[in-house]
Amino acid sequence: MNAGQDEKYIVYIDTGGTFSDAIVIGRDGTFVTGKSPTTSDNLVECFFGSIESAAEKMGITLKELVSKAMLLGFGTTAGTNAVIARIVPKIGMITTKGFEDTSTIMRLGRWVGLPRLEGLHIAGSDKPEPLVPRTLTKGVTERIDSLGKVFIPLYEEETRKIVKELVEEKVEGIAVCLLWSFLNDTHEKRIKEIIAEIAPDMPVSISSEIMPIIREYARFNTTVIDLCIGKPVRRLFSEVRGTLKKLGYEKELLVLQGGGGLSRSEVVDPVFTLNSGPVGGLIGVEFWKEIYGFENAISSDVGGTSFDVSLIPKEGPTYIREPLVGRYMVANPMLEITCVGAGGGTMAYVDPAVNRLRVGPESAGAVPGPVCYDQGGTEPTVTDADVVMNRINPDYFLGGKMRLNKDKAIKAIEEKIAGPLGMTVEEAALSICEVIDESMGGLLRVKLNEKGLNSRDFALFAFGGAGATHCGGYVRGLKFKKVIIPPYAATFSAFGASTANIMHRYMASPYIVMPKLPYDITTQQFELTSLDEFPSEAIERFNRMYQGLEDRAYKEMKEEGFKPEEVRVHYEIQMRYGGQLYEVVCPCPVNRINSVQDVMSLIRSYENEYVKMYGKGVMYAQGGIEIITLILEAWAPPAAKPVIPKRDRVGEDATPALKGEREVYFSEGYFNTPIYAIQKLQPGNLALGPAIIEGDDITLVVSPDNKVTVDEYLNMILEES
Repeated sequence: MNAGQDEKYIVYIDTGGTFSDAIVIGRDGTFVTGKSPTTSDNLVECFFGSIESAAEKMGITLKELVSKAMLLGFGTTAGTNAVIARIVPKIGMITTKGFEDTSTIMRLGRWVGLPRLEGLHIAGSDKPEPLVPRTLTKGVTERIDSLGKVFIPLYEEETRKIVKELVEEKVEGIAVCLLWSFLNDTHEKRIKEIIAEIAPDMPVSISSEIMPIIREYARFNTTVIDLCIGKPVRRLFSEVRGTLKKLGYEKELLVLQGGGGLSRSEVVDPVFTLNSGPVGGLIGVEFWKEIYGFENAISSDVGGTSFDVSLIPKEGPTYIREPLVGRYMVANPMLEITCVGAGGGTMAYVDPAVNRLRVGPESAGAVPGPVCYDQGGTEPTVTDADVVMNRINPDYFLGGKMRLNKDKAIKAIEEKIAGPLGMTVEEAALSICEVIDESMGGLLRVKLNEKGLNSRDFALFAFGGAGATHCGGYVRGLKFKKVIIPPYAATFSAFGASTANIMHRYMASPYIVMPKLPYDITTQQFELTSLDEFPSEAIERFNRMYQGLEDRAYKEMKEEGFKPEEVRVHYEIQMRYGGQLYEVVCPCPVNRINSVQDVMSLIRSYENEYVKMYGKGVMYAQGGIEIITLILEAWAPPAAKPVIPKRDRVGEDATPALKGEREVYFSEGYFNTPIYAIQKLQPGNLALGPAIIEGDDITLVVSPDNKVTVDEYLNMILEES
């Protein structure tokens, strides 16, 4: 990369669970990556450590690099980690009287917040402790009905008494979560005013401002979590901004959100940063999908602790309506990512009950990490197995910055796996890798099968710290259209964030139960002839809520630095048949209801999507139709995005990139294997298996029955030879 005086860079940082990654992209599309161990107790340290690692490769100082950045972004797990570890302040909550136990009762069917199989054994499972203790959850007398009308006014004197009680308990914040506030927020706003009168400096979050949608359990959790993580997350952003300013960076610090877009760190709601780390990779795949012209793609991210998979079909990524953070269901939809405990740090052991090898889901994490890290780890991991088989060069880990202890890895696998199972050390190491690869491949099969999709229609992108090392194993037999490994696979989530737009996603629940509309049994369609058949208050509520979402969107995008004409908006709607529990998300063809045609266009959009998902035979017209949630996305491109040049092919001969050979163990035994330097590979170069392609933070393993071709973008295409 050119590190000249006039060069400008795009810099993005992703603080993961084991390593923090930085990617520096030049105006010509060239890049440099940096890695630093994640310091979970001080994320500022690893944030700048990863940038400094990249700066060293470029031959410049940290200050020189930061001062030359035209855009700098950040994806962080700070909020997620705080919730999972329950590092939360003392919070009080005010809710509608009679609903004080909502957070304790949780949600029927998923009340323990556990994976499906564990959730089947409810009697043997414990619920997570509520984020707000029951003693600090207070009920006030008030009630708004399902049409948004005040049924019982707010008892203000009772409210003042409750606020004073919470203040005396020395709470550090108060969450206000009333039952029907998503339809009418007057009572929540009044409680916020009363809190300000009694305790002017008290932090307050009200659910109608954070996420005004139906289903109180997830909405309550979201409001409380925003308050819990607000202070530490904002402090983190403030400290990073302060250090950046000292280093000469005067522009905005952008932050990746779990919903997929970027936002200025001063503007973003902390709760929307939850689970944002893996989202960067998904956005990066969407970026490459468009460049290649693929209709369908799969994102597969193998990190230190987990294997994250997302399907990205023609219409784009899908959202999880109520994702889990730790063991708490939240109401802020996030891009759908499915995870299993499988990664480089996943631990292997012999199950004493059946004397069989098991791998995962527990991970050695960043500390102590795999045995070969020589930081006190004693349990063999997937990375230890890779080192034992010589797939990973222990003297060239992180470009030689971190030396791995192969002898300790051999000893751990010999004592814990090979000896008990009567195997050689190499056979045990191979078995560990085969088990973890099959686990990851199984998840890919499940995700495709549950949606009735064919792997041959999808291109798979493999990335993450261990993605290149193991993709040949976990894609075996799946026959994807293409398997693509970017040269910066280990820092791909950071790269993906650099391709994101500035984006905010807004939701509101009008909860409109349509009247029994005339239904034509012949055409199997609703037929509305006059708006007189549709309640006027429902129309008013629909129009008012979309107007409110638009006003908020343009206001916040203005705070992001965009004029109204620069902002693009996209409308969606969630609807369902009466009596059903789950909604269908469909395009919203109108943002106001002014005519019969507007209502019919909403119904047609819903039914088209419903038939696409479930088929015409299961339509339930006799149940009527309900409009549950309105969605608006507002977005605009940031000041700069990566530009990836397309290069000319130079031929198949990869000899100039050859850096040596070493004995590497595969299922057929040891092979004298050529080792290629990734930075010297050119478009068109071909590496026949067995082969190893190495970079500072990537090791691509090419088995004897595979081959790799470098394409015009310097991405590596893995195929059967």
